[in-house]
Amino acid sequence: MKSTWEAGFASVQRRIRKLVKKWDHCLKSQALPALFRESVALKRTVVLLAVLPLILPVGAVSARSLPVVPSGETSGTAVVASLNENIVEVKPRSFSVELRQSPYQKARLRRTLAVAARGQVEGEPDPGFEFKRVWAQKAAAAWNIDWKILEAVWQVESGKTWWTTRRSYAGATGPCQFMPGTWRAYAQDGDGNGSQEIYSARDCLFGAAKLLSVNGAASGNIRGALLRYNHSLAYVNKVLKIAESL
Repeated sequence: MKSTWEAGFASVQRRIRKLVKKWDHCLKSQALPALFRESVALKRTVVLLAVLPLILPVGAVSARSLPVVPSGETSGTAVVASLNENIVEVKPRSFSVELRQSPYQKARLRRTLAVAARGQVEGEPDPGFEFKRVWAQKAAAAWNIDWKILEAVWQVESGKTWWTTRRSYAGATGPCQFMPGTWRAYAQDGDGNGSQEIYSARDCLFGAAKLLSVNGAASGNIRGALLRYNHSLAYVNKVLKIAESL
């Protein structure tokens, strides 16, 4: 048994279909004036657009399912089909995505390119003990300090690593383990290539020599200079012990 609502809905559908058939018959009749036929066609189209959901179940209307009306024949169904075709053919608006780098990423890229241009890359082959000692002696002489103290500091900080981006838990970086703020104060271009690279022993050895020199090592206050480098008496004693063995 159909419900009262369904029965009423079916009755409305039947009446609308009858009304549409009558309009079709009137439109095809040559006895009506052309102006009247156009008016009726227009009204029929408007009504069809309004009651289309009542005539067909939801989802049954599509551009492909609607009947094709021959050209030249005025029909509200043709108008509806045309509207549906236009709706179906609408394409989604295109969009583009632009990836941008943060200032930090740009600075890191510039640093990487600069290092690559110098032929230095992370993991650069170790040049050997003798070559490293020559650089330690060169940096120490430039700042008038004992090269053994400088080499001992380098040994304690990173085991005389030649090139490294290793960072300590406190944030110290490079072969001589400089804090970023300390490096800004004592940074040096040891190899004269126009760059002050904290990851390179060529540069950071000269930076470490400067730090020790200006804080007392050049005038003989080795302990005071080492305490300035690392605020630990155990660190100072360890560096001095290594320096004595060189």
